[in-house]
Amino acid sequence: MYIDRILCPIQALGPGDRLVIWTAGCSKHCMGCANPELWSTDGRRSRPPLEIARIINNIAAENSIDGITVTGGDPLEQPDELLELLRLVSCVTDDVLVYTGYTLGQLSGVLTQEQYDGLREYVAVLAEGPYKEELNTPDTVLLGSSNQSLVYFREDMRERYSSYLSEGRKIQNVYMGSRLVSVGIHNR
Repeated sequence: MYIDRILCPIQALGPGDRLVIWTAGCSKHCMGCANPELWSTDGRRSRPPLEIARIINNIAAENSIDGITVTGGDPLEQPDELLELLRLVSCVTDDVLVYTGYTLGQLSGVLTQEQYDGLREYVAVLAEGPYKEELNTPDTVLLGSSNQSLVYFREDMRERYSSYLSEGRKIQNVYMGSRLVSVGIHNR
């Protein structure tokens, strides 16, 4: 699986203290994308989901993790690896938020039925739809643009997310070595 980074704790991409995984690889190339450096997997090493799960489980052993967010890139361009990883870390939390540039309707043409069933099993909330820079408004909390939506595969998460969404967009700056990473949904 191609990943770029894992950060924890993050409060800017979902409710609570979250572990956030950024995948690499996205064929959509949305204008104004916040992470164009994650479009390509060239020069990156693919890691087995088991190796990534060990890292996540080690982090979870030392930190309280309220949820996991997977963003990118587009995590659903690596569906088998993503689902295997989510299966391996399902003991950490049942609050998993996954971002994808695909719409829910497009997923039936992209994923097999088995992959779609796995997505519904391991993902609580799906942030779906392509980013459209001209539709980026501050009122789209957790979403980059107003054409995107949150799909609740686990209805019991709706209240938790509703409370978080009422707080507005959040930005969190984190140092990775000497590099400053700004995490969250940024205004256009």
